Amino acid sequence: MAKLKDYYAILGVKKDATEQEIKATYRQLAKEYHPDVNKDYEDLFKEINEAYSVLSDKEKRAEYDNLLVNPDENKIRNFTEYIQEFINSIFSGEREQKARKGEDIKLKLFLTLEEAYLGASKEIEYEKWITCPDCGAKGYIGEAEKVKCEACEGTGKRVSGIFSFPRPCSVCRGRGYIIKNVCSTCLGRKRIAKKSKIIAQIPPQINDGDILKVLDKGHEGFKDKPPGDLYLRVFIKDHEIYKKIGNDIHAELPISYSDAVLGANIKFRWLDGKDMDVFIQPGAECGSQKVIPGLGFQNGNLIFHIKIQIPKQLSKKQQKLIEELRKLDQEENNKSIFGIVKSVFGK
Repeated sequence: MAKLKDYYAILGVKKDATEQEIKATYRQLAKEYHPDVNKDYEDLFKEINEAYSVLSDKEKRAEYDNLLVNPDENKIRNFTEYIQEFINSIFSGEREQKARKGEDIKLKLFLTLEEAYLGASKEIEYEKWITCPDCGAKGYIGEAEKVKCEACEGTGKRVSGIFSFPRPCSVCRGRGYIIKNVCSTCLGRKRIAKKSKIIAQIPPQINDGDILKVLDKGHEGFKDKPPGDLYLRVFIKDHEIYKKIGNDIHAELPISYSDAVLGANIKFRWLDGKDMDVFIQPGAECGSQKVIPGLGFQNGNLIFHIKIQIPKQLSKKQQKLIEELRKLDQEENNKSIFGIVKSVFGK
């Protein structure tokens, strides 16, 4: 007669466990026995997911509970075959996906404003996992010398903790044996961390937060599987003169009082290191803006905020000229006031 698996025992929960309790227990077990932690956990991980797929679904759980109380061979067989097909379809898809490449690597890439605007070649140094050159990803040298694990007496499982079902032995990691001649280079991990250097080509006018993808520069996969990719997230450093806001670039433009009054061509050093001129119209006011279209990022603008510099110390000649200018201003103001009075009173 077909038999039902004890899904409650597999997850280690009571038969009246709530959905929240089942979910919390599953997450704990899935994290602990994921194949990425140890490939020998794959069967147990699959069984845990099978149990959760039934107990987390109200209809499946109700049908399962009914079969526990009222067993029927045909119904049990149909139920079991359905669940097995469902789980196998999930895990076969996962294996195919994981076989494509190794793990990706994500790094932060800090750029100066000049590098982000003009583009650059940046040397990137980082660590990645590569196949152990000494054992060839076996984890041991030569033929494996296997010794029975004394902790689990070779069974690969131990009963401990709050869960009543057997769990993989933490000493031998569920294998039932320990390898004596472990590779001294990778310590049985099959891969080692190695520093790697690449030259990344930064395109011009890249924005803060953009992500560059460098193919095949991630961690190496196992058994000649393709490596993962390298992802570089861009962070643009603050600049001492220019400030990037969106696609526009802003900067203060200090000018003298005379340049503000008379107008002038003001030189400034641009991000490419070249000197450029910007023309300030006569009568410029402090806080006004001078916009140079298209000189920002991706057709943004360069926006100068005019700041008129008032000298704190004047030479005698400068002071004399300023006083003469003030007299002229007062005369002009008086003329203007006299003209207004005359027009009003007709005198």
